[in-house]
Amino acid sequence: MDEEVTITLELTVGQRLKVTVTGSNPQSVVRAAKEVLDTIYVELVPPQEQQRQQGIPPSVIEKLPKMSNKEIVLTLLYFEGEMSKETINQRSRELGKEVSKEWLDKKLYTEMEGLISSVESAEGPKLYRLTVYGRQKAEEVLRSLGIALP
Repeated sequence: MDEEVTITLELTVGQRLKVTVTGSNPQSVVRAAKEVLDTIYVELVPPQEQQRQQGIPPSVIEKLPKMSNKEIVLTLLYFEGEMSKETINQRSRELGKEVSKEWLDKKLYTEMEGLISSVESAEGPKLYRLTVYGRQKAEEVLRSLGIALP
């Protein structure tokens, strides 16, 4: 292939930010886009939100056996961000106290009303995230368990 090919990658980040990266090497274009997105994330996302997305601290994991399904879901979404029902089930099982698929199917909406919102995902199942009120409730649960928050 002797002709020069130009690759343009356009990403929309939020409602007001569009990132366009152009180049001739696919790996370089993707690498440059990732660097730009990483920089945007570090600059724009509050430190406490970055910390939440790094996973559940060990001090919280040891308290999971004493937590209700609702408290576990609040904790998972607080520390790990948006999740599908399947991911909530899988992560809770990995952490030692499973939130059953049956509970997620039958009680997630009723017991978590106002605490979570759902987001349609183009890639697959609905994703769930905390509302502002849900975030406050998650912090209350964690404080009641003696977990220090930033």
